[in-house]
Amino acid sequence: PADFILEGIDQIRGWFNLLFVASMVSMNNPSYKAVYMHGFINDAKGRKMSKSLGNYILPQEVIDKYGADTFRYYSISGTEPGFDLNYNFDDMKVKHKNLTVLWNLHNYVIDLAKNLKVNPHDLKIHKDSFSIEEQYIFSKLNSTIKKVTELFEKYRLNEIPWLIEELYLELSRTYIQLTRDKSSIGSEKEKKLVLGSVYHILMEILKIFSPVVPFVTEGIYQNLKDSFKLKEKSIHLHKWPDYEHKLINEDLELEMKHISNVIQNSLALREKIQLGVRWPLKEIVIVTSDKKISKAVEKLKDIIKKQVNVKEVNVKDRLKGVKSTVKPDFSQLGPDFGNKVSKIVSILSKEKPETILNAIEKDGKYEIKLDKKYNIVKEHLIVQRKVPESYVESNFKGGFIYVNKESDKELEAEGFSREVMRRVQALRKDAGLQKIDKISLSIKTDPGLKEMLDKWEKAIKEKVNAKTLEISDSEVKKLKSHSKEKVRDKEFELNLEKV
Repeated sequence: PADFILEGIDQIRGWFNLLFVASMVSMNNPSYKAVYMHGFINDAKGRKMSKSLGNYILPQEVIDKYGADTFRYYSISGTEPGFDLNYNFDDMKVKHKNLTVLWNLHNYVIDLAKNLKVNPHDLKIHKDSFSIEEQYIFSKLNSTIKKVTELFEKYRLNEIPWLIEELYLELSRTYIQLTRDKSSIGSEKEKKLVLGSVYHILMEILKIFSPVVPFVTEGIYQNLKDSFKLKEKSIHLHKWPDYEHKLINEDLELEMKHISNVIQNSLALREKIQLGVRWPLKEIVIVTSDKKISKAVEKLKDIIKKQVNVKEVNVKDRLKGVKSTVKPDFSQLGPDFGNKVSKIVSILSKEKPETILNAIEKDGKYEIKLDKKYNIVKEHLIVQRKVPESYVESNFKGGFIYVNKESDKELEAEGFSREVMRRVQALRKDAGLQKIDKISLSIKTDPGLKEMLDKWEKAIKEKVNAKTLEISDSEVKKLKSHSKEKVRDKEFELNLEKV
């Protein structure tokens, strides 16, 4: 018997049932062990695709633009077994974009290995040298292998791509971001740890992802095979990976999920005040009554500081100066409470806004007793909040986040220095230089910016791999590659060449 057979929802009687009956009658044995049944593909509005409606899409249109693997990835994870898939080009674009992240991960490994002149396949990863970021990403890897293995064995195929996607996006957006300094200006040991970690995790991802996206994973593997002289001919010939239970830390993964919400909302507030992530913030305040969130933030505040680029992270049960006002929303109260609205509004007006809001946050409702109990929920109210002038506010699942938008000379100096580093790195790239290439660098600017950059001279040299650095408000030596730049109101000129 086949391990499992797969067909559409129209084949219950004509295929699944007929096979089973015929096999039992003729051989007294089932012809398959498991069934996976999919639905049909409809248009984005859930309508059957047809020429008369003009809403049909040829498979080749999708494959030519996004590739066969993107469609496979999208369709496997797009719906539960037995349900129709409403095809959507926007969702397809997201899957294609995410596969690009996976592809870029292997480019990152090859580039870093080239710069370190190390074959990552030969590196031994010592768990006693793990920092919190390695502990997290290896826990995520092993718990994902465990869950994906279980899901494959139970044929819950549509749930698998989401778990693997979350893992490789975390590898790219969290682990690599947190280890940027380790991989660029860290010690040789730290650089090798980052390289070995990313390589090992990427290889395991390719193994568990290969049944879902066989062509992309094989393409990546062949590039790694050529770069690092790997013996196995194909990713599909590797054994299915085992997981290490000792490396799984469910508490840490949950804590990272909590602070991820904090980080994403903090970055959104940065966009709101139009302050790029290279410009350091003075402070963020997390106001929450959830003890698990408080504990996670206190434990992992260094990660928040790195990801958000903020000097101080504070957790409080309230922020002084924040005032809430609550107004009844008559368009919502009327249909729900009819002739009781006036009495309900009268009671609400006499109660403190905090009391009402705290009850709704805790129990999901604020109870009013008249002839019977009436439950006031958030949708019945118009809530307005006044925040101190130096802060901007955002709510997240579990509380509120406040970004202190005040700046000072030190924060300004660091922001300008980070922007200068970025422009130098871009000029290095334009000049065709590798990360390992040392440069001579000169920066011509005005006295104000020179004073700020002088404080960051050592950091700039390390970050851009400069052997010599000259910062001047008068003439500087013209070098092979040069550019004129402007950041905010400051203009400066960069000159560099390989030494």
